[in-house]
Order: sequence, then C-alpha cells, then structure tokens
Amino acid sequence: MWTRRHRPPAILGDHIRFFAERTAELGDQSLSVPLPARVDQLIEFYLEDRYLVSRDGRPAGPAPELAIVGPQGRPGTWLHLSGSLKVFTIHFQPGGLNALFGIATSELTDQGVEAQSLIGRSADHLRDDLMQAEDFAERVDAAQRWLVDRMSSAKPVDIVARIARAVIESGGLPPVREFARQTGLSDRQFSRRFEHQTGLAPKVFARAVRFGAALEAKSEAPERSWTDIAYEAGYADQSHLIRDSRQLGGAPPRRFYADWSAVP
Repeated sequence: MWTRRHRPPAILGDHIRFFAERTAELGDQSLSVPLPARVDQLIEFYLEDRYLVSRDGRPAGPAPELAIVGPQGRPGTWLHLSGSLKVFTIHFQPGGLNALFGIATSELTDQGVEAQSLIGRSADHLRDDLMQAEDFAERVDAAQRWLVDRMSSAKPVDIVARIARAVIESGGLPPVREFARQTGLSDRQFSRRFEHQTGLAPKVFARAVRFGAALEAKSEAPERSWTDIAYEAGYADQSHLIRDSRQLGGAPPRRFYADWSAVP
C-alpha cells in the first residue's frame, strides 16, 4: 500500500492535521488488519473498492462511500482489504471536527458513519468535487476549498483541543493532568470537555497516542526489540507496553504487530 500526505495551509492548521491518500492493487489477495485504540478523527472517501469493516466479531460490511470516522477507544475493529484501493482521507486535529461541524466527537467513538447523515448536503458537495478531481493534488485542492468555505462558521479551537494536540506532539508522554492545570477547570470539567472534543477520556487518549508511537517505531525498525521500543515510547518497562497492547490492541505486542503490519 502506498500512502501520500499533504499538510494543510495555515488557515486550516488548527482544524486539520493533514490530507492523505492510500492506494493498493491487491487483486484476489485479501488482507485483514486490526485497528488498535487510536485518536484519529477523519473523513474518508473511497474512489474505488471499499474496505469491509467488522466490529466485535460481527459480520463485515462495506464502509460508506464517504464516511466520518471517530476515534477508537478499544480493540475489536478489523479492516478487510481486497481489490483496487484508493482512499482519500481528511485527518482532523483534536477538536477540529467539533469546531467545524458542531459534532460531539464522543458520539462517534468506535464508529464510522455515512457523512451525509451528520452534515447533510454539504457532504454531497465534497463527494462530487473529489470524484471530479483528476489526481491527489486536485483532490487536496477540492477538500481545502470545501473546508475553507466552512471556516466562516467554525468555532475556534479552545485550550482543551490544543492540549490534546500537545499530547499527540509529545507522543503521549507527559501526564495529561499536567496540561489540564493550564485550563483552570476542575478535573471533572476538563475530562468532560476533553472527551466531547476528542471522543476519548484524557488518560485513554494519551495511552492510545503512546501505543501508536510504539507501533510506528517498530514498523520503522522491525529488527529492534520490544524492550527498546517500550523504553523509547516512555513506558516504565516492557510489562506496561504488554498491558497496553492487550487493552488497546487486543493481543500481546508480538501477535498484534504481526496482524497490524500485514499491509506493507
């Protein structure tokens, strides 16, 4: 699978992390990949064959052609890939989906839903523009125009969303409580606003970021030991990484990574 990425212009930087497009020609081959807990909130558009998605052992069904996908707070979701894949994705900053569309991200946790059911005809305009674009660069331009049009009615991202972004940029290392003190909110108020905007409780969010960083480090250097990966990612020891792998990925690191890395 080949992935391209593009950073947004400054006007969108507080709301959008990046644009991406994944392409693959799998032919008759079928691959199944587990999703760990992850903080991503995104819009996906399928230009060719769609992923099949199964959750908690239920039968797999096709993803919507244009889907709004919330974060994952637990394991149990699998993607099943085959055929010709070309998937264009808009990745939001924490709180970006909420600020642009007024969507409570907590209502999307562990879900992917048809975009039209949440944002109405506006989603049709995006789908049509992406369909007519000739290549990745044109799709990025179309998505940016669509998003800029919505900036006039968007809420500015607040300090809670900025803290969530700082957690991502730090790899989930500093305790979220340290960031929370900057807000002047009580722990309960902070947690409620954080989950509303990101879809995950603060501690789960930070754990998902750190576990994701460990997986990425392993994928960049598969020969490295899990012990080295654990310390680099900020775990006290490998047993803490194993605990997070079981709770956030559904299996010990070695087994989860073997399934997760099935797609090159």
